[in-house]
Amino acid sequence: MTGRTQRWKEIPSERSAELREFVVALRALKDSTGLTQQQIAEAAGMAPTTYSGYLNAWRLPEDEDLERIWKVISEEARQRGQADPYSLDELRSLRENASLCATCVRRGGSGTPSKEPPLEVAAPSELPRHRPAPRVVRGRARRRVHLYGSRRRVISMPPPRAEVPVPREGGDRHLTPNVSDVLAAELRTLHRHQAAGRTRDTHMMLWGKARGITPGEFPETVAAYRAAGFEEEVETLLRTAGAERDVHAVLNIVAALHDSHQYTDAQAILAAARTDL
Repeated sequence: MTGRTQRWKEIPSERSAELREFVVALRALKDSTGLTQQQIAEAAGMAPTTYSGYLNAWRLPEDEDLERIWKVISEEARQRGQADPYSLDELRSLRENASLCATCVRRGGSGTPSKEPPLEVAAPSELPRHRPAPRVVRGRARRRVHLYGSRRRVISMPPPRAEVPVPREGGDRHLTPNVSDVLAAELRTLHRHQAAGRTRDTHMMLWGKARGITPGEFPETVAAYRAAGFEEEVETLLRTAGAERDVHAVLNIVAALHDSHQYTDAQAILAAARTDL
């Protein structure tokens, strides 16, 4: 049994050369096995859309995701008596040098040198002198003191009012389902993207999720996202599905949400689909 070579999508031109090299290595690793993308993703404990994003240069995998992918393919190659095209250390080295943007220094890119001439900076003696802005010093709140003759009466400030926790509102948007391992790993990846400020990776992950999952998976996914506190991400997921999926798929998604008593989410995706028309 040999690996099946897949026809891959072209890597976007704005991606860096290092990222292209890393994606080519991931694709070669995938082509060396007889497993499908879905089989590899499920064995590695991640969503198929997440693994597809790695193979199409939408986002970069974390070190633990890369190690799980390599172990699944390496075990399958060992059973067939074949060697891996890349070792885990080689993939990690390529991952460290990769960047999602060739000209974005904040995202690991090298940047492009500016072709404009450098600005001329006046000498320190030629710069106008300005008085520094006054520093505003805020004093601490003091206790009020009232004097009555020779006696001094001290009145302490009242203590701050205690905050009473407010229970969450009821409704179909606060479901707490039993999250599967694949969905839990996806939520952890989404949390890491937000903690690191990788907004583009978050959007690409939600875009691929909205286009890739089946209508029957929407109720569990939406409920798990809301239970994890990703309210804005759920709205993005529903809007993308309503705008990108065809009418038949949108109706199936609405029916699945309705059957799960998630009526507000069903109305949201219907509104997104109606706005797109």
